[in-house]
Amino acid sequence: MALISDFVKSIIPVSWKSSPSGWISGNCPMCIQNGQQRPDTKGRGGFHINDNEVTYHCFNCGYKTGWAPGFRVTNKLKRLLKAFGADETDVNRLTLDLMKEDQLAELLTKRKEITVSRIQVNWKEIQLPPGSQPFYSYDGEVTKEFIAAAEYLTDRGFDVTNNNFWYSPSPVPALMNKRFIIPFFYKGVPVGYAARWIGNPPEGATKYARRNPPHNFVYGLDNQENKQIVIVTEGEIDAIITDGVAIGSNNCNADQAHIINALHKRIILLPDADKAGMKLVEQAIKYGWEVSFPDWTDCKDAGDAQVKYGRMATVRSIIDYAESNPVKIRILAKKYCR
Repeated sequence: MALISDFVKSIIPVSWKSSPSGWISGNCPMCIQNGQQRPDTKGRGGFHINDNEVTYHCFNCGYKTGWAPGFRVTNKLKRLLKAFGADETDVNRLTLDLMKEDQLAELLTKRKEITVSRIQVNWKEIQLPPGSQPFYSYDGEVTKEFIAAAEYLTDRGFDVTNNNFWYSPSPVPALMNKRFIIPFFYKGVPVGYAARWIGNPPEGATKYARRNPPHNFVYGLDNQENKQIVIVTEGEIDAIITDGVAIGSNNCNADQAHIINALHKRIILLPDADKAGMKLVEQAIKYGWEVSFPDWTDCKDAGDAQVKYGRMATVRSIIDYAESNPVKIRILAKKYCR
C-alpha cells in the first residue's frame, strides 16, 4: 500500500527531520486546533511511515491518527492532511483509491482461499446419442428436422460450421431427432451433452434432454487456456456466445468455483436477468468474482442479446459493464435480477 505513504511523504515540509528510528519530526500544525495556547515550535509532531501503514503522533498536544490496511481514512487523518496543505479534492481521491486497493486485496484473498485445495476432475468419456455428428460435417439424411435445427441456430446468430452444435437422426433417447445437441467436451472427449428441442416443445416433452457429468462439471474449460478474461454464465448456449464457461444452473457450488478460480484469470459472472440470478450474484461476491449488468433492453441473457445486438457487441458490453465493488454489485443486482 505505497499509495498513502507516497502521498504523506509528498506533503511533509522539507524542514522536518528524519531519525534513525524511522520517525520524521517537525512542528505539529494541529496544536492550536487541539487546545494548546500556542503553536508547536519544538518539533514535537512526528510521522512513522512504511508501505503498509502511516502513524502520526504529537507529543505536545497529543494529536494521534493514522491508517493501516483494512481501516478507513478517518476524519482526524483528513484534518491532519489538510493542515499540511493537502487539497480536499486530493484527500477525497486518496480515500477512494485506498478503498479500491483494500477491496482488491480482499477479493484476491478470497480467490486465494478458494484455490488452496485442488479439485480432482474425473469426468468419464461417454457415447453421444446414436449417429451424432457436427452440423458442418453431417453426412446423414437431410431431413426437415435437420434443416429446422440448422435454421433455428443460424437465425439466432450461431455459427454451425464449428464443433459446438451436433445433430442426431435417432429418435431415441428423448426424440433426439427433433433436437440439436451441445456436446460437453473435456480434454477433447465427450463427457456429457444437452439436447435442446427445436423451438418450443409440445406438452409432455422437455425442452432439454441432458446427460450431465458429476455435480462439479464446468462447461467450456478446454477453450480458456489463452484467455485473460473468463466469462461465467448459467447455460451452455450463453457460454458458446461469450466463449466462456457455464455452470449449468443458477447455483455455483464450491467445487465449480475451485475449478474456475484455478484458471487464474479475471473472472466475470453474467447472471440471468431474473430473480433466480440474485443467488448466483451473492455466490460471485463470495468467490471474489466481478459481476456484469449490461445495459440491454428486454434481454434475459446473452442469447437474447445476441439476437438483438450481435455477438461482438454482446460480449463487449459484458466486459464494459463488469463491476468489482461488492456494494455496487448488490445495488445493481436489485435492479437487474427481477
